[in-house]
Amino acid sequence: MNSEVDVVIPTFRRPEALASCLASLERQTLLAKSIEVVDDSELDQGPGISRNIGWRRGSAKYVAFIDDDCIADESWIENIQEVFQNHDLGGIEGSISTTGQDGKIIDFDPPNRLKWDRFKTANMAVKRGVLEQIGGFDERYFLHREDTDLAWRIIDAGHEMAWAPQCKVHHPEPIGIHGAVYGAYPRSEQLLYHCNPKKFVECGAGMISRRSVMNGDLRKLRNEMRSVHKPGDVKPLTSTQSWSLWTRAWLLAIFWAVRRVVKDEPVAPRHSIERPD
Repeated sequence: MNSEVDVVIPTFRRPEALASCLASLERQTLLAKSIEVVDDSELDQGPGISRNIGWRRGSAKYVAFIDDDCIADESWIENIQEVFQNHDLGGIEGSISTTGQDGKIIDFDPPNRLKWDRFKTANMAVKRGVLEQIGGFDERYFLHREDTDLAWRIIDAGHEMAWAPQCKVHHPEPIGIHGAVYGAYPRSEQLLYHCNPKKFVECGAGMISRRSVMNGDLRKLRNEMRSVHKPGDVKPLTSTQSWSLWTRAWLLAIFWAVRRVVKDEPVAPRHSIERPD
């Protein structure tokens, strides 16, 4: 089988982690057509710009994105190519595992209830033609949410983004918990909100928790999203937009809480290529 997959790795001052990532790509059952490493250590422009530089260097039909601190499963590239060849998709998101505080390997996949608040370029692949159609990553994002934004624009352009759990990568270092409030990146949240306010309701609901309410993180983020942040190129939410967003987010969060009492999480994500009958 000839490889039709380019791999893009943005890297930032993590040479040892990058070496481990590259070593995992050398052990693949199907080698990449090309591996494009983009080092942003000096310019510090952000991973979105680095990924755009990387995918535009290559020529393969499919582009796989992985972070420099992740380890690809040995069949990662082969599985990505097979998924695209067997399904009419614009892109796929794969499974991510990490290491828990106790040293055990744990799942870091998004909860199945989430339809929109997901899509991480630590493990994502997209058809080159689709990237060309939508213009790649929005380079206004410096850190955080540029990957979710990309997936939403792929979907809004009429393509399907599918969950493909057989395409696996591992993040050796612990990477936090789901439901975190990313107060350090309010401008990214503003950008994603303006990308699609309806989809962002799910993101807002995912940030509502007892902890975020009690420690003030949620209130802080709400206020930050109504403020202007450097370089001043993103509109803050108006009072009406903020009220509408968080009212709907709270209603969705309450619905999730009630559903968890009545029954467990959905069996599979709604966009999975392995949907149950």
